[in-house]
Amino acid sequence: MRFRIRYLSIASVISAATCAVVKAEQTATQTKSLLSVLMEGAEWPGLVIAAMSLAAVTIVIEHFWTIRRKTMLGDAEVNAARDLIEQRKFKECLDLVTGSRTMFADVLTAGLRHGRHGFDAMSEAATERAGAWSSRLFRKVEYLNIIGNLGPLMGLLGTVLGMIRAFGEMRASHGAYKPEDLAGGISLALVNTFLGLLVAIVALGFFGICRNRVDALTVAAHAAAMDLLEYFRPANNAVPAANHDGPKPEAPQPKAPPKPRLPTIPT
Repeated sequence: MRFRIRYLSIASVISAATCAVVKAEQTATQTKSLLSVLMEGAEWPGLVIAAMSLAAVTIVIEHFWTIRRKTMLGDAEVNAARDLIEQRKFKECLDLVTGSRTMFADVLTAGLRHGRHGFDAMSEAATERAGAWSSRLFRKVEYLNIIGNLGPLMGLLGTVLGMIRAFGEMRASHGAYKPEDLAGGISLALVNTFLGLLVAIVALGFFGICRNRVDALTVAAHAAAMDLLEYFRPANNAVPAANHDGPKPEAPQPKAPPKPRLPTIPT
């Protein structure tokens, strides 16, 4: 009895292992056949789609590597610039941001270099430099949108070519065609449609993600630079409003403090 139980246990283990091996072989066969179908049915439209997908992957990797908070505005850099401005060490602050490659440093440098022209000129110069940064980064991300829109069109082109081939086989056989005669054209149509849609889904998805990251980081860098430039805004003197009901005796007003002069930032 014990021998039978052991035999049945061993047999069940062997059968389970055999089923697992057969299932793995079937899965590998299906994967291989799918890859072979994709390779055989793509042809030149599929090669164009493959090149577009490679370009999309390159753009995405480059975006996540170069556009980060650390490369756009470092917290340590912002704090160091604020400390120098509060200590009125404007020359040292300008040297600090000039030697940096972040967007925050570039925008703040543009503002500080216009210190001799007043606060309005500093603010306008910083805003223009921030706009230039935003436009440049958005143009790089826009290529993902172009690839996402061209992907389905290239897939549709492959679909049309596949249908042309299938109907050409039907015409050549004068109606006496076999299913395998149409398989090549139909495979070309479906494979290119699949590849075009796949590239479009990936490219448009990452386009939305990258666009939102660019918008958030550029706004944060611009806001950080403008926050430091607020230290150079002159204090506005209060002007009493005109009273149309008639002249009234003026109460003695304390002397207003002298208007602060903006520091001259060396260029």
